[in-house]
This record gives sequence, C-alpha cells and structure tokens, in this order.
Amino acid sequence: MEEAEAKRIALATYLSNLHERRYAPPVLQATDHQGQLVVVAANLDAYRFCFIEKNRIDNFSRIAARPNADKAALIATLFGMEKFNEFVNNFNENMDGQLNISNQKRLLLTARRTALANDTALVDGEAESLAAIAAEEEALSGNYAQDLSYADLKALIGSPEAPSRLAELNVILNALPPAVLGIVRANLEQQYSDATIALQSQTALAADLAGRANDVSFKDLYGAVLALQPTQGDHCPACDTPLAGPNPVHTDPYEKATAGLAGLKELAALQERIKEADAKFADASRALRAQLNILGRFIEANNETATPAGRYLAALPQQLNGSWWALPEALPGNPEQQAKLDVILEVAARIEAQDNAGRAAAQERQRNIAERDSLLQYQLLIQAQDAKRQNYSQSVIDARQRIADFEVNNGQLINEAAQELEDSNRDTPIQAAYATFYGLIRRYRNQLPATLMAGLNDRAMMLYNEFNTRDLDADKLHALHLPLTADGKIEIVFRGNQQTRIDALKILSEGHVRCLGLAILLAKALSLDSPLIVFDDAINAIDSDHRRGIRETIFESDHFQGTQLIVTCHSHEFIKDIQNGLTPARRNDSQVYLFLNHNGNHQPRVNGNTASRSYVEMARRAKDELNDRGALDASRKAVEMFSEKIWKWLASHEHGQMKLILAGYGAEPALRHVCEALRSKLQSANTFAHDHKQPIIDALGRIRDIPAQNNVWNYLNKGTHEEADRDDFESERVEEVVMTLEELEALNIRPNR
Repeated sequence: MEEAEAKRIALATYLSNLHERRYAPPVLQATDHQGQLVVVAANLDAYRFCFIEKNRIDNFSRIAARPNADKAALIATLFGMEKFNEFVNNFNENMDGQLNISNQKRLLLTARRTALANDTALVDGEAESLAAIAAEEEALSGNYAQDLSYADLKALIGSPEAPSRLAELNVILNALPPAVLGIVRANLEQQYSDATIALQSQTALAADLAGRANDVSFKDLYGAVLALQPTQGDHCPACDTPLAGPNPVHTDPYEKATAGLAGLKELAALQERIKEADAKFADASRALRAQLNILGRFIEANNETATPAGRYLAALPQQLNGSWWALPEALPGNPEQQAKLDVILEVAARIEAQDNAGRAAAQERQRNIAERDSLLQYQLLIQAQDAKRQNYSQSVIDARQRIADFEVNNGQLINEAAQELEDSNRDTPIQAAYATFYGLIRRYRNQLPATLMAGLNDRAMMLYNEFNTRDLDADKLHALHLPLTADGKIEIVFRGNQQTRIDALKILSEGHVRCLGLAILLAKALSLDSPLIVFDDAINAIDSDHRRGIRETIFESDHFQGTQLIVTCHSHEFIKDIQNGLTPARRNDSQVYLFLNHNGNHQPRVNGNTASRSYVEMARRAKDELNDRGALDASRKAVEMFSEKIWKWLASHEHGQMKLILAGYGAEPALRHVCEALRSKLQSANTFAHDHKQPIIDALGRIRDIPAQNNVWNYLNKGTHEEADRDDFESERVEEVVMTLEELEALNIRPNR
C-alpha cells in the first residue's frame, strides 16, 4: 500500500492483476496458543515492525545526503511512518477559515460604544469644564492687569463694532511725530562767535604776512634753487658756472640758499599759523552755514520767509568768504548786526523748544507702542480662548445629538454583533480543540521517532557488531546513541576511540549505514517481542560483504529463536547458506517456496515441495536413494563448511592459530590439511576444555583414519569430479561419512559456544 502511494498509483490499480484486472485480498492465518487456526486482522500499528522491506533500508542508507529537516522523516521511513507523516502534514495549522470566530462587528460596536461613553462623559462634565474655561479666562485677564475682569479686558481691546483703547492707540501711532532738528540757541550763538573770532585771527595773520612780502620772495627763490640741486648740482643754475675747477663761482648758490632758508624760519612759522587759521575759519564757516541752512528750512516750513529772519537768511551769499554772515551794510560791531543776530537766535530758541517737545513725544510714542503690542498679544490669546469655549460648547451639542441617535443609527450593527457573538461562542471551543489536537498530533509525530528509538541503543549496537563481526575490533561500536528529537543525530563511539562521539552518517560507509538501519529495525522488533519478522527482499539491500554476518546473526544466533522468520529473496545462494547454517531441528521446522514464471496462462506457479539445500540433508537424501556419488559430492561440500565452522569456533575460544601446508605461493590450503590441522590443534590444546572437543576430534579422526585403500579423501575427491567406468563406492564407507557429518551437524559449534 505504501509503495503504491509512493509511486502515485491507485491501490486498486496497483494490486490488480494485469490480465485478470482484479485482485483477491490476501488472507493471513496463524496458529494460536491452543494450536487453532485464526485469521489475522490487518493492523498497521500492531504489525508495523514485523515487516522489514528493502525500501526502508535503501532510504536509510541515503540519509546522510539529506537536509536536517528530512532526516527525521527518513528515520520515520525506517520505521514505516511515511503514511502517518503525510497524514499529519495534511492538517492545516488552524481551521479558522471554516469557523465563525470573527469579532470585527463587536470590535466596531465596542469602538462606537467607547466613543459614546466619551460623549456621555463630555456631557456630564459640561459644568466643570465650563468652570475651568472661565478660570482660564480670568487668569488671562489677571495676567494683563490685576483686578481686571475678562470682560473688561475684551472691552479694553474692543472690536470693529465697539472700538476702544486699542483703536485709540492705533490712531495715535498713525500720526507722524514732530522731527527733531537738533538746533540749540546757545550753540548757534557760540558758532557765530567762533566764526567771528576765526575771521579776526585770519585777518591779523594776513596783515603780518603782507608786511614781510620781500621775505616771501627770497623764501620762494631759495626753495627753487634747492629744488634744482639734484639735476644741476655741479654748476650754478643761474650762470652755469662750475662750482669747482679752475674758474669756480664766487659763492656756492646752494649753500647760500640753504643758509637763507635757515634765516627765514620765523616766516615759515607764520605761514603755518596762517594755514591753521584758514582751516579753522573754514570749519567754523561750514558749521555755521549748516545751522543756518536748518533755520532756513524751518523758516520756509513755517512760511516766515518775509520776516526779518527770513530775509536775512535768504540774502546770505553762497560763497563762504570773509564775514559772509553779515550783510554788506552791516559791519562787525554794528548795532544793526547785533539786532539781526538776536532775531536769528530767537528762531533758534523756537526750534530748540520744538525739539524738546518732539523728544518728549517720542518717549510717549514708545510707551504707546508697548501698550499696543501687549493688547495685540492678548487679543490673540482672547481669540484662542473664545474659540476654545465655542468649540467645547459645539462638541457638547454634537455629543448630545450622537447620544440621542446611537440606538437608531447602530441598530443593524448591534444585531450583527449579537449574532457574531453567538457564532463565536459556538465555534471558539472548536477552534481551541482543533489547536490542541493539532499541537498534540504534531508533537506526537515529532516525538514518535524518539519513542520508537527509546531503549534500542544497546540492542541495535549488539546486532550491528554481529553483522560486522569480521571488521577489526577497533572498528566495532563501543556505544550507539540514537536521536531522541527530530533534529538529533545518530552518534557512535568506536572501540578504538572510546572518548569521541561521532556523527554516524558522516563516518560510516553506505554498507555500514544499511547494516545500522537493519540493526535498528530488528532491535525494535525484538524490543516488542514480535512473534514474526518478514524480510521483504531486504537482503538485496545489503552488500555481499555484510550478508554473511547478517545471515549468521539472524538465522544462527539465539536472538530470534522464538521468532518466526519469513524471507523473500532472489538469491538462491543466500537461501542455501541459511539452510546450511540452521540446526537440524530449526531446518526441519522451515519451508521453502519457489515462485516460478507462468506457462503462458499468466498464473504464477508455486512450488512448496522444495527439497532442502543443506549439504548434510542432500548427502543423506542421496545415500537413501543409493546415490553414493551424489552423497559424496554433498559430503565434500559439507566437510568444507564444517571445517570453516570448526576453525571459526576455535578462533572464538582463542585457539584459531594453526600451521598449514600450502602447495605453493598464492595457493589455498588443501581441505584435508585443514582438517588434519584442526584435529591436531584440538588434540594439543590441553588447557582447552569443552563438551564438543572430543566429539569433533573423533569425527575428524574417522574421516582421516579410514584405511588407505578405502581412503575417504579419495572418495570425496572422486565424488566431486566426473570419472567414466569408475567402480562403485563402498556403501558402508559412504554411510560412515554421512553419519559422521550428521554427528558434526548435531554439535553446537557456533562461535563463543
């Protein structure tokens, strides 16, 4: 069934006969403890480990090449769990898609009820909230001015319909403030005085300089001569007479110019003072002119150009030469001049008074700006506060309306939520039960390999070592650790390195891995006391190097003495070796069936009367049929088999070393020499005591000690090879050989026995 599913073929199609197009289900009968025949009912769980097929062992041998996630599945395959794995994997993680467990309607209704609860709380807290808003308003007005109410603050700010202090300040600040001209009466009077004194000083110095006009000419002359010295320094610049030589000038003009300039130092100082006086007069004139220009603009602005002061200012010349501030008819010291100065100073006094008033107005303007800015800031705060009150009042109105309309607007949702709750109450336990079931079955599936492996370590290791009995002792297992979890590893410890645990799938060959898989399956069957084990072509999954050890372990050891063994196999040699390894009692309790090809009718032929291929039985059967040659032929093969068994038996008791005669290099030891060496070894092993020792010596002696003219070895050799016109064998001697072999077969000469 599992093989059909693995090949994706319908079971009915897979089992049906190609020509009959049908199949009859097999019927299995067994003998119970009372010896009665009973029909065995199919039960995969009960008989899973009764079957060991080739596919399980083949898959297990390739487990090392699989990802970790697949190794647990392959271990499950080893135990026949493929179908159960597939069964578990076909379950969804949940069945929510088939259940009505949604809570969307209830969540939506809950959200709306939560909003309704917020609306109710908003309405219930209206008075408290309004009181808090009023407190905020009073705190706002109190911050502007102590004991000022919020209403008074709003009135102070005003509105377009009822302007108040803010509008008044805007009107005041929109008016242009008077300009400050910077005229001071005393300063203007001082500037007149400064200009007059500068002019007088300039005039006096100019008179002094005029009295020394000649000195000025010599000074200029001397300066000109010295200026020519760099270019005309070797002769006189006036007469071109050399300064040196046979006819030099009488007086060096450059020395005379230098001496003359030294005597005119006083004139130079006077000229410097005149320059300073000119500069001082120019500064005083410009300063006075700037002040008088301001006065002129003031006169024009006040339409006073016709006044004496206006006429005076208008008549002033543009050039600032001499006493330009005095009219031509007015001379310094003239009373009329003084009268005009008084008129100008009076205008300056008026401007000074106006400037003082402008400065006071500017200070007042700054105070008004500060007050206006403060009111503008509070105007914004009041607008925000009023908006807060208005928004809150509107939210209360809206909340009252939503409370009134809730049941009507959400009637359908309320009904849907109620139905959803009913469906959820019905399906939620199903969801929880499925989740529990899913977790349990997955956990059971994941833990099943470990459960199947539990307690198998020692028994599987023992079987593995017996399968590989011909390996070096260091290469046999000291310990085996089967995995207890899905992602665990199969770890082994070799006898030659007992301190190191190794991943078995990394170190073992494919043949050894197959042996390990078979050992685990057999160990599990033994742990369950399985009464039956079916080897379904399992031997073909084992390489020839290990078949002997497996055959001897299964069919010649005591591990499966109480187990019925059924073997399907294509190897006739393997069946022959099994029959020769069985004791007579177990061989007599066994049966071989041959499945032969059909004769054209597509019906398989089954031969259930197959004679045993045991050499001893074949020899006895031939002797009973008076076929001495056939008996000797089978006897020769039996002697070869028994010599090997006896040698192996001696080796298991540490007496396996013997001296043999070889015919030459590379030759095999002759069978007779092996038998003689075995008998000699047993006779000389004085310290070796065993119940089978003397019977074996006697049997080997009877074969060896027959008289030469009737030499058994001659019989055995002739019985093996064809020879024409040969005399008949002595029947008594042939019988003696067969009986001797039957005696040997009756002995338990298995290793370690």
